[in-house]
Amino acid sequence: MIAPEQWYEYQQQYQKYGLDMKPPESREHRDKRREAAKQAAGIELSISRDYKTLLAVLLSAAIVVILFIVTNAYAASVRYEIEQVERENAQLWDEIKNLQSSESTKNGVGYVEKRAKKELGMVTAEADNCVYITADDIPSAGFADVLKAKAYQ
Repeated sequence: MIAPEQWYEYQQQYQKYGLDMKPPESREHRDKRREAAKQAAGIELSISRDYKTLLAVLLSAAIVVILFIVTNAYAASVRYEIEQVERENAQLWDEIKNLQSSESTKNGVGYVEKRAKKELGMVTAEADNCVYITADDIPSAGFADVLKAKAYQ
């Protein structure tokens, strides 16, 4: 059992401090205890130096990431432009092939004869209406004069 004097002291402490029955810690005592705990845990940081270093590292990492994004965007736009030019090139090649095939059909003898008969009303020459030029008939002035002279005889 507790002696009456101790009980009386106990009740006074309970009324004064509550359940803890200890006086509240002073601010200096609490700060000293926290510093001791930090040092014991090895958390002593020089905040200003480490903060500057950390800020420099984060800033350089952010710049690298931004540059990476910008270069990827530029590369994508260049790839898109290249694909557009290739598509246009393929269309132009197709058009060239179509023009070449239509040109070869228009230069053929059959096409020329058909057009001459339809549009110009020409007829195929018979053997007695043909003019033949030999090597002896080569004029010094040119073939056009000879053809005119023989055509209008």
